[in-house]
Amino acid sequence: MKSDNFLKCIVDDNRRNILKFLDTKEKCVCEIINHLNLEQSLISHHLQKLKQCGLVKSRQDGKNIYYRITDKQIAEVIKKIDKISSKIDFHKEC
Repeated sequence: MKSDNFLKCIVDDNRRNILKFLDTKEKCVCEIINHLNLEQSLISHHLQKLKQCGLVKSRQDGKNIYYRITDKQIAEVIKKIDKISSKIDFHKEC
């Protein structure tokens, strides 16, 4: 994946929050919905985009679908972005 495609995929706050939540272990969709307090359809949309980008993988266990990050470095990059952006004094939107 090229860096511009990666950045396009994580530009959305909800997608970054999903990836941060999946940092430690795989989670079922119901856990993601409860944690982010968003509609199931919106979570499903973002998970599909993340899967298309190759950032998450899924597996089905009965009626539950579980998602996990494909590479732990993804979560590390997002944490670094958050840390750096918190130090920047933005005067207007870029």
